[in-house]
Amino acid sequence: MRRFNLFQTSHSALRAQLLDASLQLQFTNFTKPQQVQHRFDQVIELVLACQRQAEEESRYIIPALLVFEKKVPECFAASQQVRNSPLDRILDHMLVFDKEAGSDRANKWAGVLFRASFRKLSDWVIQAMQRQEEMLNPLLWKHYSDDALYMLQLRIEGKQPLSEWLELCSWMIKDMDDEDIAIWLNSMESSLPAPVFELLLEKILGQLPLLKWDMVEERKREEWKKEEWKREYGVVV
Repeated sequence: MRRFNLFQTSHSALRAQLLDASLQLQFTNFTKPQQVQHRFDQVIELVLACQRQAEEESRYIIPALLVFEKKVPECFAASQQVRNSPLDRILDHMLVFDKEAGSDRANKWAGVLFRASFRKLSDWVIQAMQRQEEMLNPLLWKHYSDDALYMLQLRIEGKQPLSEWLELCSWMIKDMDDEDIAIWLNSMESSLPAPVFELLLEKILGQLPLLKWDMVEERKREEWKKEEWKREYGVVV
């Protein structure tokens, strides 16, 4: 039976951010300050997302497991304990570039060094997500029901500013197919206050092409019909 994945939302968002930043970085001209600034802003947003993931892991997930386990592995949270992590190094490289921007050395080497630094960051993020999936999820499933894990997710998301949560959702849907988006939106519609759901829809509509949104809406209607049928005939899945 498929269990509730506490990391699905954040991992989907991180994968989408990684892919987008990687694609944009390939076409960045490091002799053009405006292009460089756009890429740096994008990478800073990714670093902040990783730091939030580390904070949520250390503040909520690890303590929830330490109730039952003597020792719990750190994944993203390990970056908070180690100096010169990939997060620190890529920020340091951006500072160096800012100091030497416009110099011959910066024009010659900045692109090569920054792309190498970004590849190391990407590898670290992918490995940290994999460790959460393979090491933390089994422990969470061992000790908590899906309902309890869902409540923990709501507790974590409840601490996020609304604007931050909406931004996370806008990245997350880029890593989802039409059916998953439809199911997720239906669950949000049934659980969120109407004004918040309207803000969410507005954010999502700004991210999806019109044709894809039409397909999502069609899947939403199909999923609602399935749920109505289950309720009518008392089907439990």
